[in-house]
Parts: sequence; C-alpha cells; structure tokens
Amino acid sequence: MNAESLFASAAINIGLAVFILSLFSILKKQPSNAGIYYARRLSLRQRVPLDHSSLHRFLPSVSWISRAIRVTEDEILETSGLDGLILIRLFKFGSVT
Repeated sequence: MNAESLFASAAINIGLAVFILSLFSILKKQPSNAGIYYARRLSLRQRVPLDHSSLHRFLPSVSWISRAIRVTEDEILETSGLDGLILIRLFKFGSVT
C-alpha cells in the first residue's frame, strides 16, 4: 500500500466520521426527534432539554463526547438500565467471555 492510498483512505474515513457526528448532533437537538433520543426521560415524565425557537439547534456540537467518555457504569445502569450497560460492556470489551 502506498502513502497516497493510505492518505486518501484516512481522509475519507475522517470526513465520514465528522459528517456522521455532526448529523447526530443536529438531529438530537430537533424537537421532532425527542421520542428517539429521550425516550426514557419522556416515559418518566422528566424534562427534556430542547430549545424550540433557537437557531442553535441547527449547529453541531461535540460537548456530549466528553460527558460520554466520563460516564460511570452506575450512571449508565441508572439511566439506561441493565440492557444498556451490557451493550456498552460488549462494545468496550468486544465479547462476553
């Protein structure tokens, strides 16, 4: 593999990752998607942090990434339940055994 192909592959993958993370960030802020991203909060009748009138909801942000990295297993268990915790562990360690 030559360096040119490696650079092209890296550029495509990084570009796609940035695009997908931006799309996720924008879609999460839309009030019409609250049922998808905040289903548990809505079922427990908790407040959902959405701003209906601001243009800020159309700008991508990555502030959620630092919070996602620092979250503890107890917080995952409390907010997402045992199924969510097991899924995170599978992603983290690759397998159950």
